[in-house]
Amino acid sequence: MRLRLIVNPVATGVTAPLLDQVAAVLGQVGEVEVVRTERPGHGVELAGAAGADVVVAMGGDGTANEIVNGVSDGVVTGFLPAGATSVFVRHLGFPNRPLRAARMLAAAIAARSTRQVGLGRLDGRRFTFSAGLGIDAEAMRLVDEARALRRDRTRPGDLQVVMAALRVLRSDRYSLPARMTVRTPGRTLRCSYLAVANGHPYTYFGRYGIRAAPLAGFRTALDLVVADELRRRDLWRLPVYALVWPRHATRGDTRVAYLHDVPEAVVEPDLPVAVQLDGEYLGRVERAEIRYEPAAITTYVPVGSGGPPGSGTGSGR
Repeated sequence: MRLRLIVNPVATGVTAPLLDQVAAVLGQVGEVEVVRTERPGHGVELAGAAGADVVVAMGGDGTANEIVNGVSDGVVTGFLPAGATSVFVRHLGFPNRPLRAARMLAAAIAARSTRQVGLGRLDGRRFTFSAGLGIDAEAMRLVDEARALRRDRTRPGDLQVVMAALRVLRSDRYSLPARMTVRTPGRTLRCSYLAVANGHPYTYFGRYGIRAAPLAGFRTALDLVVADELRRRDLWRLPVYALVWPRHATRGDTRVAYLHDVPEAVVEPDLPVAVQLDGEYLGRVERAEIRYEPAAITTYVPVGSGGPPGSGTGSGR
């Protein structure tokens, strides 16, 4: 079996000794080719190149995103955590410890423990766990600008992301005006901020899960959190619902709508709006089409896990 290990060398957790250890572990179950990404988008090219039976991503969620957008049909994927958050890997059931996860991945490869996983698409580009239009995307834009100034190009920590979001709020005088229309089958909503989730938690703040979309999972299509206009007195909803009590998902809320198991949506901003996929800022869009893609990839999951949460059960294939 030929394994291509695609590594983001500037990911937070990647070191040369660790990479050697991971390659040695995977080398027990196949012939390993180690390749490093050199620029944004390079992972897409490396994942799509011929010559591999298995493509393994080692990096953050941005690296995982590039691999799912480049991998060829019939090639099985694997994912190892080496970023600041590594949300998708954790959704698949692997720990947020690279070497331990590598051992579990090697065991999964040996046992052929795979599952098909559905993903989201925004304007044709896949995302593994989340897409956002509005405040979180604007915050990621500021984080990317700060990252570009760093000599090592590593990503700022979670606190810096929060501070960036506060800067975005301050620019709107601590309110979120409704500047988008979201259309789904049967509903049309005005929106200041849209979060689209493919799993739960939506993301992490350190060890703590962001509970914005608690009903999302790989067994269903996408979940949408649609925030209407939020004035200063309404902003408490965002941190409370995300961290403490996701009432919007179970009891409803006059300002924050929760849409579960949505196969498609169209977003029409009044003005171009910032968008992020899997925590990576992609720029601004004038319109966005969001769709769910069932069984988008086949990927390895831990042996005996029964598959990713919400994916169903069954033996490895």
